[in-house]
Amino acid sequence: MKNIHLIMPFMRHENKEKLIEAYRPMRVILHPIMFLNELTAFKEELWIKPFIIPMDSKDCKVMMPGNFKRNWFIKNCPISDDDYYVTVDDDDMYEPNVFDETRKMDDDIVIISMKRGYQIPRDTPQIRRYPTTTLIASPENIRVGEISAQQSFVKGKIFKGHFFNEEYHCWDGEMAIHHKEDDEQIAYRPDLFVLFNFYEPGRWEKGLDISFGVMVNDPLRLNMVLQQSKFPKKTKCHFIKNPESATKGLNFLLDKIDADGADVGILTHQDMYYGAGWIDQVKDQLSKLPDNWLCAGIIGKDMQGRIAGQFHDMRIPLDFNTKHIHEFPQPACCFDECCLIFNMKKGFRFEESFEGFDLYGTLCVLKAWEMGGSAWVIDAYAQHYCMRSFEWYPDDLFVQNFKRLYERFKNIRVDSTALGLPPDGELIFETSAAIGEEKKVA
Repeated sequence: MKNIHLIMPFMRHENKEKLIEAYRPMRVILHPIMFLNELTAFKEELWIKPFIIPMDSKDCKVMMPGNFKRNWFIKNCPISDDDYYVTVDDDDMYEPNVFDETRKMDDDIVIISMKRGYQIPRDTPQIRRYPTTTLIASPENIRVGEISAQQSFVKGKIFKGHFFNEEYHCWDGEMAIHHKEDDEQIAYRPDLFVLFNFYEPGRWEKGLDISFGVMVNDPLRLNMVLQQSKFPKKTKCHFIKNPESATKGLNFLLDKIDADGADVGILTHQDMYYGAGWIDQVKDQLSKLPDNWLCAGIIGKDMQGRIAGQFHDMRIPLDFNTKHIHEFPQPACCFDECCLIFNMKKGFRFEESFEGFDLYGTLCVLKAWEMGGSAWVIDAYAQHYCMRSFEWYPDDLFVQNFKRLYERFKNIRVDSTALGLPPDGELIFETSAAIGEEKKVA
């Protein structure tokens, strides 16, 4: 079985024992690289192979001393063609399954995902204020700012043929682009994660505690879609089967989530699929919201009534993608009900006199405003395996509830993702039902 070598420019002596204890059970080969004035004694263990550069750090005049160390290693150490090599800093870490999974692969390059922590530590220099956004492994993300060196496991036969740029801060993105454009064989593992700056104080303090709630009317659909999502194993999820109405069912779920002590409650449809890193993306987006945020969604409308969000309705081939007109988080006037996110500290509950199973994505925003809170569309792409016919159009109860909302919440925008609201105020469908005939609602 192939070895995995961690090429580590070493200078943070305070992390030495933490790194040894963490990496020992992962069966890797660790190469701490040091200048003469950085020498520290490592335990005599076969898997630890220190490398000493015969000069002091003050004599290294390049912008990126870490790359000087990496390049010295490449020039002066034996490198096995079939082993994997990955450049790691001395405050990073990997999730426990990463190396075992990578060892099973035989691709020339394996790129995994990166979690960047829960927050940017205070007093971090501006040049190192990396966002907390999770970097998902995909061909589209091979660009500067979307990939770090710790994500790339490179076969020795390729690793030893490339030197790292010692005069460029974004050398890792530059190297990844080079590998891709050189048509080197790359495999992507979005389900495996490196933990960036894991031992940097403050970055990895406990993040938001999240619980889910789901109304279920088709257990098979639940099993086939939502339960295939790439959530961490300990993610809590509550269910209610065939509630009398959406508002009663959702309040039951919010009560259960509240009992968990969760900071955030996510009410989702049974036919939603969330990929690897989705929860971390949500946490990152929520960290950018003002303190008065009450609810959020992943697809909705902005304050001008335009669709906003990153989303895929799997009935059609194209994604909803409004990044060309929106910055996220984006203030919202309504949400699609497929995924609603609540700040549990605000104590929100739906009005149970509101009947049916539609328009609660509008109701929660209007109630949020009434309570002095704010509502936002966040950038957290997910997939909706919806089976509702495109010929659907609002029934009498939908119309009744919309009129009720319009009459109650005066002088503010009352809207829905199921409807279009043109300048003249006439309501028409935004679904494909409108292609053949515009059906008036009011």
